[in-house]
Amino acid sequence: MSTIFKLIVISFLCIISFETSAQNAQATIEDFFKNPKFSNLQLSPNGKYLAVLSPINERKNIVILETDGLKNAKPITKFDDQDINSFSWANDDEIVFTLDSDGNEAFSLYKINVNAKRARVIELVGSKVGSSGIRSASIVHMLPNDPEHIIIQYNGRNIKAPDLYKLPLNSKWDRKRERNFKMDILAKNPGDFQGWLLDHDGEVRIAVSINALKGKLHYKNKGEKEFRVLREYDLDEESISPLAFDFDNKTLFVASNIDRDTLAIYHFYPDKNELGELIFGMPEVDVSNLMLSTKRKKLIGVSYLDEYREVVYFDKETAEMMASLESAFKNKVVSVVSRSEDEVLNIVYVGSDTDPGHYYLFDKVKNTLKSLVSPMDWLDKSQLSPMKPIRFTSRDGLTLRGYLTIPKGSKGKKLPLIVNPHGGPYGIRDTWGYNPETQFFASRGYATVQVNFRGSGGYGRKFQQAGYGGKWGAEMQNDLTDTVKYLVSEGIADPKKVCIYGSSYGGYATMAGLTFTPELYKCGINYVGITDVSLLFDSLPKHWEPQRETLKKQIGDPNDKALMKKMSPLYHVDKIVAPLMIVQGAKDPRVVKKHAINLRDALEERGITLSDDEWIMKENEGHGFQKEENKIELYTKIERFLAKHLQ
Repeated sequence: MSTIFKLIVISFLCIISFETSAQNAQATIEDFFKNPKFSNLQLSPNGKYLAVLSPINERKNIVILETDGLKNAKPITKFDDQDINSFSWANDDEIVFTLDSDGNEAFSLYKINVNAKRARVIELVGSKVGSSGIRSASIVHMLPNDPEHIIIQYNGRNIKAPDLYKLPLNSKWDRKRERNFKMDILAKNPGDFQGWLLDHDGEVRIAVSINALKGKLHYKNKGEKEFRVLREYDLDEESISPLAFDFDNKTLFVASNIDRDTLAIYHFYPDKNELGELIFGMPEVDVSNLMLSTKRKKLIGVSYLDEYREVVYFDKETAEMMASLESAFKNKVVSVVSRSEDEVLNIVYVGSDTDPGHYYLFDKVKNTLKSLVSPMDWLDKSQLSPMKPIRFTSRDGLTLRGYLTIPKGSKGKKLPLIVNPHGGPYGIRDTWGYNPETQFFASRGYATVQVNFRGSGGYGRKFQQAGYGGKWGAEMQNDLTDTVKYLVSEGIADPKKVCIYGSSYGGYATMAGLTFTPELYKCGINYVGITDVSLLFDSLPKHWEPQRETLKKQIGDPNDKALMKKMSPLYHVDKIVAPLMIVQGAKDPRVVKKHAINLRDALEERGITLSDDEWIMKENEGHGFQKEENKIELYTKIERFLAKHLQ
């Protein structure tokens, strides 16, 4: 395939009237945190239409246009209170999408016909938040061979055990009776099933159950009604995780760490209950992402995260296509994010750590690449700061890896530093790429470090389990302390100008840093963070209840009151000496607002009153702010807070 493309540059800004701001010497807060002009680009199955999320009425709504000529653009939803969370083409005419209400994570499912003269939103499955818990719907399978149905998961019958349903698209939700009468139950959850896998015909063939700390892999042949157990295992031991059926609908692709530390991709033969050939694995990082071609019915590659995203192709045609695309965009990440059913038309994303990205339309038959859109074309990429991988050794000998973003144009020495621990914490890791927060901080002169401390995912079973069992505020926090000391020893960070900022578990780590190592930090920003570990268990959402034993194993036993008090920053506020900012969404179902309120009250008992810049409680947000106006307010106050305490 030729490495030279015919580049056809087509303006896509006619969809909606936008004004591109002039590039300033310093990007504004709005430049980093306002909604992108375009996101989540998806081709319809026949390739005739392109759908995107675009800001309409200051909210993310769906806009469609004809792919041929990129014309006749029109918004088909016009919500003004909530952003659309996600959407998918159900067939060539209908799109299904989800909405929650102000961050409560109760997702309702809707559809809209893009070809109707008057596009009308129809609710397919409703959600509910009440004393019994959160009832919510999610899409499991789009059934490409059955354009009139999709398969969904919904916990309406049992809050703790979602069932599978076959949902006709020509149906609707009865709000009065709180049900869709055309919804047929496809697989009833016996109570402990946590995940399902369907074959390529849309038949339920695999289930994974969790009961206390035991997991089971269930299987049934085509046409069978009852599952049988293939494997039983301890959740923290070697396991097999089903990923997808091969196109014979018999063999499975699985991720397994049997006889190894990291996850690798294998064949698995359920009829023999036998782990088969190793397809691909890496010694230091997990591999669990498949790339399948439905059209050609084959595995075409795998991707994994090391320092950067890496891809290995098994298919010559795909490898040549991607090599040709990559040759046109040196030093960029190039990936196909959507394709037509015949795989002729492909939406290609091109971006990097210093480039929020650009989308192109690649036609495999014509061998042409058309420029589509830049989601954030108002940013001056030449002013963005590179994100560099780092690696060092913890005090007890663990290899720690992460990323350091240093302000562009600085000498990289004696810089004010923001330590930014990720949420989760288990199974989650920081990755390389464009990050609006780190770029914002860099533009204001701060270095930012994101370290994958022990307990993080992606580096094998031993590394994740090194964070289990009472390690919050202890060894896991030591890794953050060691990160600061490493950067100070390298001359990068000014030890007198270090702030810690994180959300969710990162918010916990912020508070642990301010209470357990108060001498280390000049300030802290706790964003939807856990302050009382006992409260985390007591307020666990009811649909998360099956995970309770796993969380006890990972975090610590909530019945061990001494451990809970030792781990919880709320009981150590007397050690806080640095200025603190607290940010919370009132509808957060994961880290309930009581965490923030109790912390504020404990500070007030010590005579510390937070200012309006230091206390942000938003009634219309959940676990992290989603609404544009709230994000801009948040980072405006963060900018002032950091300028006051870190410069």
